[in-house]
Amino acid sequence: MMDVIIVGAGPAGATLALLLARHGARVRLAEREPSAGGVFRGEGLMPLGLDALRQAGLGDLVTRIPQRTVERWRIWIDGHEVLTIPEPVTQLGDLAFRVASPAALLDGIIDQARAYPGFAFHPATRFADVLGDGRGRVTGARMVTTDGAQDWDADLVIGCDGRGSSVRTKSGLDLERAPESYDVLWFKAPPPVPARDGCDFHIMVRSGHHPLVAYTSWDDLLQCGLIMPKDGLAALRGDDWPDIAIASAPDELARHLLAHRQQLEGPVRLNVLVGRAASWSTPGVLLLGDAAHPMSPVRAQGINLALRDAIVTANHLVPLASGASPDPAAIDTACHAVQAEREPEITRAQQLQRREARGQGDARSASWRYRLAKRGAAFLGGYPWAQRAWLNRQHELRFGSTPVTLNSPTG
Repeated sequence: MMDVIIVGAGPAGATLALLLARHGARVRLAEREPSAGGVFRGEGLMPLGLDALRQAGLGDLVTRIPQRTVERWRIWIDGHEVLTIPEPVTQLGDLAFRVASPAALLDGIIDQARAYPGFAFHPATRFADVLGDGRGRVTGARMVTTDGAQDWDADLVIGCDGRGSSVRTKSGLDLERAPESYDVLWFKAPPPVPARDGCDFHIMVRSGHHPLVAYTSWDDLLQCGLIMPKDGLAALRGDDWPDIAIASAPDELARHLLAHRQQLEGPVRLNVLVGRAASWSTPGVLLLGDAAHPMSPVRAQGINLALRDAIVTANHLVPLASGASPDPAAIDTACHAVQAEREPEITRAQQLQRREARGQGDARSASWRYRLAKRGAAFLGGYPWAQRAWLNRQHELRFGSTPVTLNSPTG
């Protein structure tokens, strides 16, 4: 029987723990926070991520958790709405893009995993270091709980612990950083009256200012994100940060946010780091999700691609999960196969994210490309074919660029 430690109870870690425990592995899922929902996580579920959850047998859970289906994309340039793109909600059905409570999703996945005797969830448990056999192979992890340090043995340690992965660092795996890096400042506000029902995703840019995104989230609050250059937070010290944060918003929304500034929640800083580990594994260790390939938040790729990582990883590890203790060489082969299968889609997604984000920098610098895009959007934005073209441009970010199919589907 395979013994697995998964560090990080985010969507990828929790889903993979469920899939492996379902097929007979002994899985310890460790989360440094007191609960799986105790840390800021992405909440946008694109069709590619929803399909992964459905394949994992979690489709019913997704329908039960607090959520809102995104109905339209609304693009604002210099305070004017230049393009409105309806989401194909009816056509996509259960795969329609939505924002959902990450805490409820993770709690539901972990509850299902508890039905299997080989699964154990360890909240408030911090990864400290890997354990080795002295010959270059990791054989477990040192974990720190409220009772002190404990050494856990394992055939495989899987790092699902995010962009600042301690598993990656302690295992000696290097991250190759992409040149783009920035900060996102998230904050919440009471939604304006027109936004209280439904969910539109607003992308707002204004010449010479930081781009702003906003949508009414599953908790009935307006979730806002200010996209800033790295270290741009220095300009937002003190109580005047809302004035800077709303500069790209259309006038009506800006007035609403300032009128409710005493009710703003946050801000929460997301340090955006983009890149890929040259190798996702070393003997006895595998990295997944942002630990292996930190994504930018453009089009919610982090959570959705991580869920697809979990599906592919399950395909390669499930055959080793039950029965006799697996051959270490077979585990290493499986880990290499995961990277080989997943890396092309990750590389492509990061290229597409870079393309989509380029316009944000153009707006901030008021470049000629920005001025040209503004004129084009104002002239063409009302045509249905232009709206369809915008949505088609996002196709691979919404549905993925390679097929991902669970070998042992559960419904």
